[in-house]
Amino acid sequence: MYTTDNLSGVPVYEQIVRQTEAFILAGIMQPDSPMPSVRSVAAEIAANPNTVQKAYSALLGRGIIYAVPGKGSFVSPDAREKLRAELEKKLESVEQMAAQFADAGIAKQDVLDAVERGYERSHSLAN
Repeated sequence: MYTTDNLSGVPVYEQIVRQTEAFILAGIMQPDSPMPSVRSVAAEIAANPNTVQKAYSALLGRGIIYAVPGKGSFVSPDAREKLRAELEKKLESVEQMAAQFADAGIAKQDVLDAVERGYERSHSLAN
């Protein structure tokens, strides 16, 4: 389920956070469904369990997942709504970035193509 790229420059824990967010937004991980255990994710991606725990702690701190002592971690009932709300707040920065692209002479179609590639990549995650 999880994959990491050690050459990407993005810390592994952040890659886990981003992938979890994408799985939740795509409906792959449902509300109240169990998260994979820290050990299983660590084994899957050949990472230190502390790295996976750091990702889970970040998600827990934002209310995206919750922990039940002795049972594990679960997707929060409102995780998808929280993630969507965070993304909607970022729309303003997208508008500002579009203005910067225009100021830099980057063609509007190039920006639209980049957005389209992002949507296509997201849809491939869900399949």
